[in-house]
Formats: sequence, C-alpha cells, structure tokens
Amino acid sequence: MGRKLPPPAWIPPRPPLPQREPEEPRPQSLFSYGLFSLALVVGLVLGLSVSWALGPLPERNTEPFQLGEEDRKHYMIAIALEYQHSGDLHRALEKLVSLRPLGDPLQALADAACELASSDYINNESGVKALRMAVRMYTTQGRSSCAEPLLPAEDLPEKPAAASDPAAAPPSPTPPPTKTPSRRASRATATLRAVATSVPQRTFSPLPASTFCDTADRALIEVKIVDYLGRGIPGQKIRVRWGDEENVFLSGLKPERGTGYADFQMDEGISYSIDMPGASDALRADLITGRCYTESGRESLKSFRVTFRADS
Repeated sequence: MGRKLPPPAWIPPRPPLPQREPEEPRPQSLFSYGLFSLALVVGLVLGLSVSWALGPLPERNTEPFQLGEEDRKHYMIAIALEYQHSGDLHRALEKLVSLRPLGDPLQALADAACELASSDYINNESGVKALRMAVRMYTTQGRSSCAEPLLPAEDLPEKPAAASDPAAAPPSPTPPPTKTPSRRASRATATLRAVATSVPQRTFSPLPASTFCDTADRALIEVKIVDYLGRGIPGQKIRVRWGDEENVFLSGLKPERGTGYADFQMDEGISYSIDMPGASDALRADLITGRCYTESGRESLKSFRVTFRADS
C-alpha cells in the first residue's frame, strides 16, 4: 500500500484587509487653460485699445525731416517767424535744410506759403501775418510763389482829419473811386519796403582748387561754402558751366557731408568753370578730369575740391 502523508501543518488565517472609506466626489473644477488664455488675450487687446484711444504716447525725438507734409509747412512758417525776430539767415537756412527738401530750401518755403495761402490758413489775422513774414523772407532772397497775390493787401492807417478844419466833411458812405488803386499801392509799398530792409548780399572769394584721386568719388567737384571762420553756410547758389550749358545747385542739401557741402559729377574730357552767381567771381582755373591713380595703385578719374569763403 502506499505511504500515508502526514496531515498538513496548521496555517493561521490571514487577517482581514482594512477596508477603505469611500472617497467623497470632488467638485468639478471651473478652471480651464483655454478659457484663461482667451481671457488674457482679450484683456490685452482691450487694454491696448483703450490706452491708444485715450492716452496715446507722446512723440519724442522726432527729426524735422520725419514730420508729416502738413506739419512740415507749419514748421517752415515757424522758421520764417523766428528769422523775422532774430535776423539770423544762416540759422534759418540750416533749419530749412534740416527738412531735407528735394531742391532749393527757400523755394520749398515759398511753395509751402503758396499752399497755405490757398487754404483756410488765411481766414484769421494770425495766419495772414505769419504768411507775410514768410513772404518777406523768401522774396528778399530772390524767390517767389503764388502766395503774394493771394494775401490781402496791408491796409495803411488812414490819416486823421485836421482838428482845425471845421469844414471837414463826414465820410461818404460810398467808397471813393481811388480806393482800389490805393490798396494796390499799399501792396507795392509793402513789397518795396521788404526789399529795402533785406540783408545785403554776401560776397565770397574762391580759394585755389585742390585735386584728389578716389575710386569711390570719381570725377567729382566737391564744393564747400564757408564763412570767414570756416563754418559751412547752407542754401547758397553754386553754378557750374561747360560749353553752352550750366547747372545751378545749392549748398547744404547733403547735411551728412556738411552744412556748406555740395558736389557735381563731371564727365571726362569736358572743361568746367565754377562760380557763385551774384556772389563770387568764377574760379580762375578751369576743371578738367582725367586718369589718376590712388595710393594703392588703382586707376580712377581725378576729382577736385573747391572752397568759396565769405569775405566778411
């Protein structure tokens, strides 16, 4: 028979596992990252819109040439007003050049006065007076525009009747036949008075020209208009003539090169003469470009430097 197995040893029963208490259901969170992001964006947009509408940031460090078209006109009129009080034409021209006009800065002032005189700018007395100041500034420098005929004539004060004349008749209700000619005469008188009080034309003397050779500035006439202390003078007319042709340009239109700087591009094989019309005689030597070599041995075309210095 088979062998009997001993009875199994006694195994103690396992203790009962602790029962977990049922968890209370958590309240559902109302926080949503998507809604938070949307609210943040909407808040930023609304905040920026309100700040731009109610409290725009003030514009700072604006250069004159960065002004808008309408602001440029008023800025030029302000320059003319300052000139009438200070009489400093050099400073006024520097400020006009700082606007970086495309051509003659004084003619730009004249054109601005023409446009303002054609608008409601002259509907008040202060606008008329400001434009008259601008007209006096550019007309004394030989410029003109449509502003002069558009401005009302300056009314001269009427001469009071003599107190000793008992037979002085009361003023007639109808205008006398000489009223229109008198207004024209007053306008002519104002114009002549502005010319008579103008600053005398400066005179300049040309200094001997020097040459230089550069591959960047080939066949260039560099002109500098300076006062007796060597300071640049903007807005001065310079004339270059060759054959039957000529070209008149102004100093100071390239302020990065200097307030009194100007230049002219030459062609090879042509003789040029240079002067300041009405202010200086021509440079005695004619300027003709030709082949030259830089210090590094590179070939280029000869350029010239010409200086006109004020006599006083």
